[in-house]
Amino acid sequence: MAEQGVNHSQKQVQGLVLTPQLRQSLRILQVPAADLRRELAEELAANPLLEEVEGGSSEPLEPISVPESGEEEGDGELRLGDDDFDALRRMKEDWDESYYEEMRSQGYSQEDDERRRYMFESLTGETSLVERLSEQARTATDDPAVGEALRLLIGTLDERGFLEEDLSSVALRGGQAYESVVVAHALLLGFDPPGVGARDLRECFLAQLRQRGRGASHAARLVADAWEPLMARRLDECGRILGAGPDEVREALAELSRLETVPSRQYSRDENRVVVPDAIVTSDGAGGWKVVMDDRHVPRLRLAPAYKDMLAGAALGDKERAYILERMKQGKFLIGAIEERQRTVERLARIIVERQADFFEHGSSRLRPLTMADVAREMEVHETTVGRAAANKWMLTPHGLREFRWFFTSGVATADGGSVAQEGVQEMIADILARENPASPLADEAITAELQRRGVRIARRTVAKYREALGQPAAHLRRRRL
Repeated sequence: MAEQGVNHSQKQVQGLVLTPQLRQSLRILQVPAADLRRELAEELAANPLLEEVEGGSSEPLEPISVPESGEEEGDGELRLGDDDFDALRRMKEDWDESYYEEMRSQGYSQEDDERRRYMFESLTGETSLVERLSEQARTATDDPAVGEALRLLIGTLDERGFLEEDLSSVALRGGQAYESVVVAHALLLGFDPPGVGARDLRECFLAQLRQRGRGASHAARLVADAWEPLMARRLDECGRILGAGPDEVREALAELSRLETVPSRQYSRDENRVVVPDAIVTSDGAGGWKVVMDDRHVPRLRLAPAYKDMLAGAALGDKERAYILERMKQGKFLIGAIEERQRTVERLARIIVERQADFFEHGSSRLRPLTMADVAREMEVHETTVGRAAANKWMLTPHGLREFRWFFTSGVATADGGSVAQEGVQEMIADILARENPASPLADEAITAELQRRGVRIARRTVAKYREALGQPAAHLRRRRL
């Protein structure tokens, strides 16, 4: 029998420390333009050396000279130029790469991962709802892949708490296994608030009824087996499908009327959200497009000149001088982080315009498939940096105000070997339905055939999903007597 005891061992582990400057840079990168001033108010209040001036972008960085009074070390710390911020950018990318390598080789704590995701990921829903769902996700599964898929789904929910995107599209966009996304979605449907994560009202109702222990009730069967006649108010047909009498059908309807149609309602604080475009795209007059950054809501900061004069004097003690030097260093990092944010967002906007030039010329029907991984390779950054840069950012285009994330979408193959984005296919379906004869509406098979004549290779089941996403019922429910 082997001898038991306590042994000491040493091993060298390479890791990265998330510095306060890096935290600040990440936070500033993903905050919306409309909220950036509020985000920086705390920094302005805490650092007396910073002041806001009217105008455009922040002051360019320049070295601060300290008189020859034995403070050469402090002076060296303050010479923060391009090299310093290049190092900070490299640290961000190294952090992302290091995290994923460690996750693959060593495993990770659910709690640690959730903290990391909350800080890094681009969450677009109401914060309180995201926090509530993230808290439940931490203990929902022990499978790392399912946990990652859960967080991806939570970040994809719209303001109502619904999942408008297909699970296959979510898996493709996030680089997750489809099976993991399916399992994660089933878990999400059991979260609180009831019905969150549903892809449509039908799934939302079923999730709520299951959570109430009413999964076998007449109300649940009405939703599961008689949804189309229910939407058409054909209650006699509903009764025949359920094998129930009129009173039982009315009771089931009364139960459905008490269900929530907007799962996130209790978490919605302000439905009238102010949206400020970060970039404006207009014609350049030569057949191309130009990107103009809207910097009106980006604070312009500088270091107060009075403190530079104080530092140059001889009346300061060591403690006061050290305090001013440290605050100057923090102020320069903050100004640099704002400039880096604007450079990253502008570069992302220009790549989107270049990759989606057909959209800007012709509209949504010409939107092309685009993934964050593709853009990350072109920008030579990590994919999570693209995600943070695209989060809560908006672009004013000739076809309306669009969120940066809207341009990232999966695609459908075309006959010429190319592909068209999901939104483009949906617009084609909407055009086909708008042209159909109301007295003889097109079935999904006919829509599929028409799309194939237009060069789009697509399955009938996918057509049905896209039609439902447009809010269009099946053909027999669209029929109108002329």
